[in-house]
Amino acid sequence: MLRLIIKQFGLGVVVVLAAITLTFVMVRASGDPTSLILPQDATAEQRTLLRSQLGLDRPVLAQYLSYVAGAMRGEFGRSYFDGDSVTAIILRPLPNTLLLAGTALLIAIILGIPLGVMSAVWQGGALDRTVQVASVFTTSMPSFWLGLLLIQVFAVWLGWVPTYGSGTAAHLILPAVTVACWVFPSLTRLTRSSMLEVLPAGYIASARAKGMPEYRVISRTLLRNGIVPVLALLALEVGSLLGGAVLTEAVFSWPGIGRLAIQSIQRRDFPVVQGIVAYVAMMFVVITVLSEIAVRIVNPRLRHT
Repeated sequence: MLRLIIKQFGLGVVVVLAAITLTFVMVRASGDPTSLILPQDATAEQRTLLRSQLGLDRPVLAQYLSYVAGAMRGEFGRSYFDGDSVTAIILRPLPNTLLLAGTALLIAIILGIPLGVMSAVWQGGALDRTVQVASVFTTSMPSFWLGLLLIQVFAVWLGWVPTYGSGTAAHLILPAVTVACWVFPSLTRLTRSSMLEVLPAGYIASARAKGMPEYRVISRTLLRNGIVPVLALLALEVGSLLGGAVLTEAVFSWPGIGRLAIQSIQRRDFPVVQGIVAYVAMMFVVITVLSEIAVRIVNPRLRHT
């Protein structure tokens, strides 16, 4: 187990470094940030001076090595616009993103896993067909369009919840449901397929032959042996939720790191963009390691692999 954790963290370091490098190259290819920081009538001397102050006049390789060295110490620089540290800027909206992602994932798990299990147990029935249709429908629907549709129905027509912003539990409902609909289809389909693979196993028939109640066969034998691929998918979905709910945060004006990323990209605030990518990559690595541990706790046969 310890060797697995060390191996996963080693791979995680490579992933984070690759993400930082790719982001570093891409943001510098997007243009000169001094054109947005300074007024349009700024002189060439003023632009040259600002580039020198921001360190953009140095060779790109020197900038990259300096940035990586600082990132290894947990220092991601300062914003070009307000001078505040990147860490402080990211930590302000990060709790909102974690709250949104956690709530959406909880909704998806509460709905997706039980429905996937029941679809497998009652394969071909009305519930199975309904779940499959719902999964295809939500998969084919863009998240931003679903968000706008939910706003129109539940906020504008019915007036049950606020249209945008944050501050109360009511503000969280629509964005969380929108993001949950993004996770629900894949989670439900994988749960169903995993359970269908386990159902014909001999130990399922043996448990039923011993007189074990059906709910215990499903919850203790079927689910425990078929949940491993689902846990692996959940780790991937958590990483996607942390960095991929950008459109949802924009539609609902939710003050998370996705919205911060859009604003930083628009004004070419290189250090903040790079810091967001680095933070999301590091959280993804931690979640992946935790999922590997959870898989081996649920299925002891994998502990020595």
